[in-house]
Amino acid sequence: MTTTPVIRPVIRPLPERLINKIAAGEVVERPAAVVKELVENALDAGATRVDIIIEQSGSRLIKIIDNGWGIPDDQIEIAFSRHATSKLSGLADLERILSYGFRGEALPSIASVSRTRMVSRTAESDVATEIIFEGGVLQSRKPIASPVGTTIEVADLFFNTPARRKFMKAESTEARYLSRTATALALARCDVAFSYTLNGRQIFNAPSGSVKDRVAALLGYGRQLLELRGESAVVRVGGYIGKPDQATNNRWGHYIFINGRYIHSTTFSHALSAGFGEMLPKGLYPVGALLLEVDPTEVDVNVHPAKTEVRLSKEREIYEAILRAVREATRQDGVIPIFQAGVSTRAPESGQGKRGGFEPPGRQAYIPGITSHSISNHELLTELYRPPTVPPPNGGNKVLHVDSETGEIIENGPPVAAPVSQTEQFAGPSEGIRLVGRFSDLYLILQAGEDLYIVDQHTAHERVLYEDMLQRVDQHSIVGQQLLLPVQFELSPEQFALFGEAVALINQSGFTVAPFGGRMVSIEAVPLILSRRSPERVLTRILDDIGSLTKGGYDLKKAIAQSMACRAAVMAGDRLSDEEATGLLQRLLQCENKYSCPHGRPTFIKINRSDLDRQFGRC
Repeated sequence: MTTTPVIRPVIRPLPERLINKIAAGEVVERPAAVVKELVENALDAGATRVDIIIEQSGSRLIKIIDNGWGIPDDQIEIAFSRHATSKLSGLADLERILSYGFRGEALPSIASVSRTRMVSRTAESDVATEIIFEGGVLQSRKPIASPVGTTIEVADLFFNTPARRKFMKAESTEARYLSRTATALALARCDVAFSYTLNGRQIFNAPSGSVKDRVAALLGYGRQLLELRGESAVVRVGGYIGKPDQATNNRWGHYIFINGRYIHSTTFSHALSAGFGEMLPKGLYPVGALLLEVDPTEVDVNVHPAKTEVRLSKEREIYEAILRAVREATRQDGVIPIFQAGVSTRAPESGQGKRGGFEPPGRQAYIPGITSHSISNHELLTELYRPPTVPPPNGGNKVLHVDSETGEIIENGPPVAAPVSQTEQFAGPSEGIRLVGRFSDLYLILQAGEDLYIVDQHTAHERVLYEDMLQRVDQHSIVGQQLLLPVQFELSPEQFALFGEAVALINQSGFTVAPFGGRMVSIEAVPLILSRRSPERVLTRILDDIGSLTKGGYDLKKAIAQSMACRAAVMAGDRLSDEEATGLLQRLLQCENKYSCPHGRPTFIKINRSDLDRQFGRC
């Protein structure tokens, strides 16, 4: 009986080119990672100006130009060798890293998956050296005329790794990551001038200057910023953050740096949000830049090749320092809501004031001489949408419903009922609806026959508007309100990238908006449903919502409809008349998904007589 010989695999070292391609999978995740590595090399080389030029969202060309020290002719080829670096000389240096790069992996990894050309000249040299790699293979090297500094061009990224190229996201998505990376790099070094050009359009040109000017220029035109200051035994906290009414619904609005290095940290993001306390509603996140200075020996940046994740020996103490700094900043004048004296129009009737937040219908709560006012969002509060009062139904023959063009709850004949799923047997109220009371000017208490409905007026109105808007976007029938004068304002780099992705659908949703040079946009019309709000505030909030919702799996059309419905719906404190409240519930019960708003929060709670009887032991 013969046996088949066992073929044992041979252990052997991998070829250098294969090693570099494997390393590229960690270092070069997407075009934004290439920009980060190359710009950090420029900063380590003492550059005082860096120009970032991107074509076709990085898949065609990434070009970085700096005026740093340059690379000597006899070292330029060595720079493309694996683990070759000028930033470490021994083990002690690894314990106290002060430079951005130190692993010596970026250049060989990038060159192995692209066509890379570098031109570099030092101040001591009369000419520069040009070196070209294709797929990690040296193609040419020669002297060339060039100013002092380094220019590196990365063309056709992933041309020889089609699997990696196939998994790149859409150009608009890659553009967003590129814009965020370029913004983070510019925020990290305010002493360095930066310019960033994406697909032929200059997104920003930031001269060297103060941290406040750089944050204001890149994260919001004319935003009022709160300065962060704090110091403890382990960290010095600095930076600038926006006020509560400038918060966004995703974490992309703030940037965190340790010793000038941009990092990702959910812990410190939480500290930023927690510092605002109840001034920041759940689900919203602050904007701004958080700058932390920590002893380098307490920071381990050698965690991942991308170097955006770090380990800290005293993370809890740093968290507490951030929390204190934010709390102190948000106690400044003009941030915390205050009350101003007002004039009351009538006194409370005996025994008929608000009790426990509940009040009967048709009666206003009385607070002597006080009206609510917030300095930080006065403009927003004065523009709150309040639906007009409508006459009561005549003998029950007329039906109140929500006008999807204006958002008003009006009397205008019976609306067409939305189709009801065959699996749902909810028939709605069998008898007329009447308002029983209100709770906290947010919850409506209505009765229909022997059933009681507790309705959240905001989520209910949002659901009604959302379904109407989805239908009207498909029909291209959303009416826009022309502005008396166009409004021009500047978007942040990330918002501008989102705008480029969504502008066509935004203009089908009642807006008339177009680029106006650089990151400026011009609004000529807004949807009628949002015409009572600040145009620039509405558009920026919609763009922020789009970024968050599309990342969570929403398609673009639903994200826009959801954001607009949320902005137009009546809010807590917006008082509906009895007829408006009744009409809102009638229209809600005709919606396809009547049970929740687009965010998933419930719109109403139904309590029937038998439920109450069981609670009181009557059955």
